[in-house]
This record gives sequence, C-alpha cells and structure tokens, in this order.
Amino acid sequence: MLLSRAFQNRMREDMSTMVCVKEEEDPGEKLSQDEIISRTKQVIQGLEALKQEHHSILEGLLGTLRCLKQDEEGVLVEEKSHMIRKSLEMLELGLSEAQVMMALSNHLSSVESEKQKLRVQVRRLCQENQWLRDELAGTQQKLQKSEQSVAQLEEEKKHLEFMNQLKKYDEDLSPSEEKDSDSTKETLDDLFPDDQDDQAPG
Repeated sequence: MLLSRAFQNRMREDMSTMVCVKEEEDPGEKLSQDEIISRTKQVIQGLEALKQEHHSILEGLLGTLRCLKQDEEGVLVEEKSHMIRKSLEMLELGLSEAQVMMALSNHLSSVESEKQKLRVQVRRLCQENQWLRDELAGTQQKLQKSEQSVAQLEEEKKHLEFMNQLKKYDEDLSPSEEKDSDSTKETLDDLFPDDQDDQAPG
C-alpha cells in the first residue's frame, strides 16, 4: 500500500511539472491571445508526452501482471494499472479540451480576419459613397448653371425676336409712307398747277 501511495504521488508530481502553470507567476496576470495559444500548445505537448509515458508504463504493468500469480504483488500491479488508466483518461480529457481551445482560437482568428476584411470593404464603400456624393453635388451645380444659362438664352432669344419683328414692321411701314407722300404731292400739283408756273419766272 505504501508503494501504491508513493507511485500515486510520483504521478501527481509528474503531471504537475508537465501541465500546471508556474506557481511563481501572478495569478491575476492577463494573458494575450497569442500567449494563451502558446501555452496551450506547450500543455498539449506535455500531455502528449505524459500520454506516451503512461501507455509505456501501462504496457509494462500489464506484462508484469501476466507473469505474476494472484498474490499481493499482483494486486498491487493491478492497482497501479487502474491508476494509470485513470490518469490516461484525465490526459485524454485534457488533450480534448486543449484541442477544443485550439480549434476555437483558430475559428476566432478566422472570424477576426473576416471582420478586418469587412472593415476594409466598409471603409472603401464609404469612400466610394463620399466620392459619388461629391460627384452628384458637382453635377447638380453644373445642371443648375446650365438651366440658368438656358433661361438667359431664352430671354435673349425672345428679345431678339421682338426686335426683329419691330424692324420688320418698320421696314413694311416705310414704303407705304413714301408712296403716300408722293401721292399727296401729285395731288397738290394737279390742284395748283399755276402756282408752279407763277413762281418760275419770278
């Protein structure tokens, strides 16, 4: 029984040495994600080494147990084998949890990478959106100026058309006035022919 307890203590010391975090470290220390991953990898390596060691010990104990008879020594070896199996179960559990942590870390890293890509895309879309707004504002200003120019040209066109109409009206009116003047002169000559004759000799 004393040998069994000593063996158990030895196993606990080995596992504490390989797996546990150093006692001198501050328990309130906050580790970064990279530090956690690095230590998890170290723990996995330690657990794998312990697993191999326990398998070797278990194989040796089982080989010894087959050679021994059912006496007190055989019972002791059986007890050691049982302890080794329990330790292996704990090691398997620790490995599984560490592997889950690694998988979760990889997933979180992938998610963070996607978030960074999305941030870059959102930033680019915001820049493009601002560029489009600036272009739209510039186009609206140009359109407003064009509309003002068109309105001014329309007014100038109407004014020119009005002036052309006045000019045409004046041109149409001038020959008629000259004709009326000539007709009036001829009428006066017909009415007073002697006046011209009297005025000529004098």
